[in-house]
Amino acid sequence: MNTNRVLITLVLLGLYITAWGADKDDYYPLTPGSQWVYEITDFENKMAIFEQTATIDPPEIYDKVACSILKQKDKRGTVRAYVIKNEKGIFWKKIAASKSFTPEANSVFTPEIPIMIFPLAKNAKWDWEGKLKIAWINKNIKMHCEILSVNEKLTVPAGTFKCVKIYIHQVRDNEPSEEYGWYAPGIGQIKYQTKKTLKVLKSYNIK
Repeated sequence: MNTNRVLITLVLLGLYITAWGADKDDYYPLTPGSQWVYEITDFENKMAIFEQTATIDPPEIYDKVACSILKQKDKRGTVRAYVIKNEKGIFWKKIAASKSFTPEANSVFTPEIPIMIFPLAKNAKWDWEGKLKIAWINKNIKMHCEILSVNEKLTVPAGTFKCVKIYIHQVRDNEPSEEYGWYAPGIGQIKYQTKKTLKVLKSYNIK
C-alpha cells in the first residue's frame, strides 16, 4: 500500500472513530485524544497504589487492518493495544508492551480477542479460544465472558455511574483466572478487578 493510500485510510478511520466516540451510548469510546486516569491497587505488592493514564492515540494500520490505539501507561511500563471496532463488537488484535528502557515486545492474538460483543444485553455470553504469541512464548488461551448486568450502579472517585458489568473467566495454559469489568455509556471502563489488582476511574476527558 502506498503512502497516500495509507494516509487516506487513516483519515477515514479517524472520522469513523469520531463518529463512534460522539455516541453517548458508546461503552468503549475510541476517539483520538480521549484520556482516562485510573487508580491502581496492587494486592500482590503490599497494597501499593499508583496511577495509570490511558489515552487514544492516532490510528495505525497493522496487518492491512485499520486499528485504534489504546495506550495505557503507569510505573510498570507502557502497553499499546491495537483495537478493532465494528458492528460485531470490540476486538484486540495485538498489544505492544515496553518498560522505561526496553523496546516494545509485540503480543499477537490469533484470532482477535473479543472484549465486547454487540448488542450488550444481560446474560449475553461469548467464548474465545486462541493463542498468545510473543517472542518465544506461545500460550493457548480459553476465555468465557458473560454480561452480568446492564444497569449496575457503581461509585468510583470519578463519580457514580450506571454500568454494564462483564465477567471474564480465562485459562492460559491451564492457569485459570477470574476478572470483572464495568463500563459506562459515553465514558468507557470505570472499574476492572482481578485477583491481583483493582483499577478504578479517577477522571476522564472524552473527545
